[in-house]
Amino acid sequence: MGNAQYQRKYDELSKQLSTIGYICKGSVMRLYLSCGKSNCQCRTDKKARHGPYNVWTRKVKGKTVTKYLSDEQAELCREFIQNSKRLETIIKEMRNLSAKLIETET
Repeated sequence: MGNAQYQRKYDELSKQLSTIGYICKGSVMRLYLSCGKSNCQCRTDKKARHGPYNVWTRKVKGKTVTKYLSDEQAELCREFIQNSKRLETIIKEMRNLSAKLIETET
């Protein structure tokens, strides 16, 4: 691959960066939970647990932070997490192209 081809590919990746949208890290899970009431059926029957609850978990300053989300928020969060993964993939490709360009210049 020549310098012009590297530049075209790099420019294409740069354009993709501008289309990514919002990003965030973490994971979103749907959980069924048992409550603290001693007489509630959820304590003994797994099928009677409460939920589902959407839970977003992520790291902030080295600590795990958990937030309960509505269905709409959870869907947005999943999309933003996917965007973040796409961003990381594009940046990795850009780094690889940059390294290849440096290596061919010597």
